[in-house]
Amino acid sequence: MKNLILSAAVILSLTFNAAAAIAKPVNDKAQKTFDLLFKDADNVKWSESNSNYEAFFDSEGIKTRVTIDAKGNLLQTIRYYGESNLPANVLYNVKNDYKGKEVFGVTEVTNKNGVNYRIVLKDDKHYTHINANNSGDTELVSKHKRGDK
Repeated sequence: MKNLILSAAVILSLTFNAAAAIAKPVNDKAQKTFDLLFKDADNVKWSESNSNYEAFFDSEGIKTRVTIDAKGNLLQTIRYYGESNLPANVLYNVKNDYKGKEVFGVTEVTNKNGVNYRIVLKDDKHYTHINANNSGDTELVSKHKRGDK
């Protein structure tokens, strides 16, 4: 009798876990917007937060996070990449304004305010955080001594 109860509990547990794994993490409108805009997305993982849906994925080697609301409106796109994906005018101004520094990483944020770039630069002694806009204008945010040197 114990074995029968234990077996039934295991089967029910597996059934509930399988049903939870099949549950759709995103509504149809958000999925339709995503499929329309991000055809080349790989390794897509969805999460829900404050009645919005976030998709995390790779596209052509760039890690990307998008936020889509329940109505299917694209709210924000965040992309993480290196120097080679920066627009030429932005890269030119960064290299010109911060000579001798290497681009360590870029976070590109696109939303209703436009496109902005949060860029981390490094040299032998410091990490420098700057912001840049689509026109290439830059501003210093912070500068930190490198802890790995």
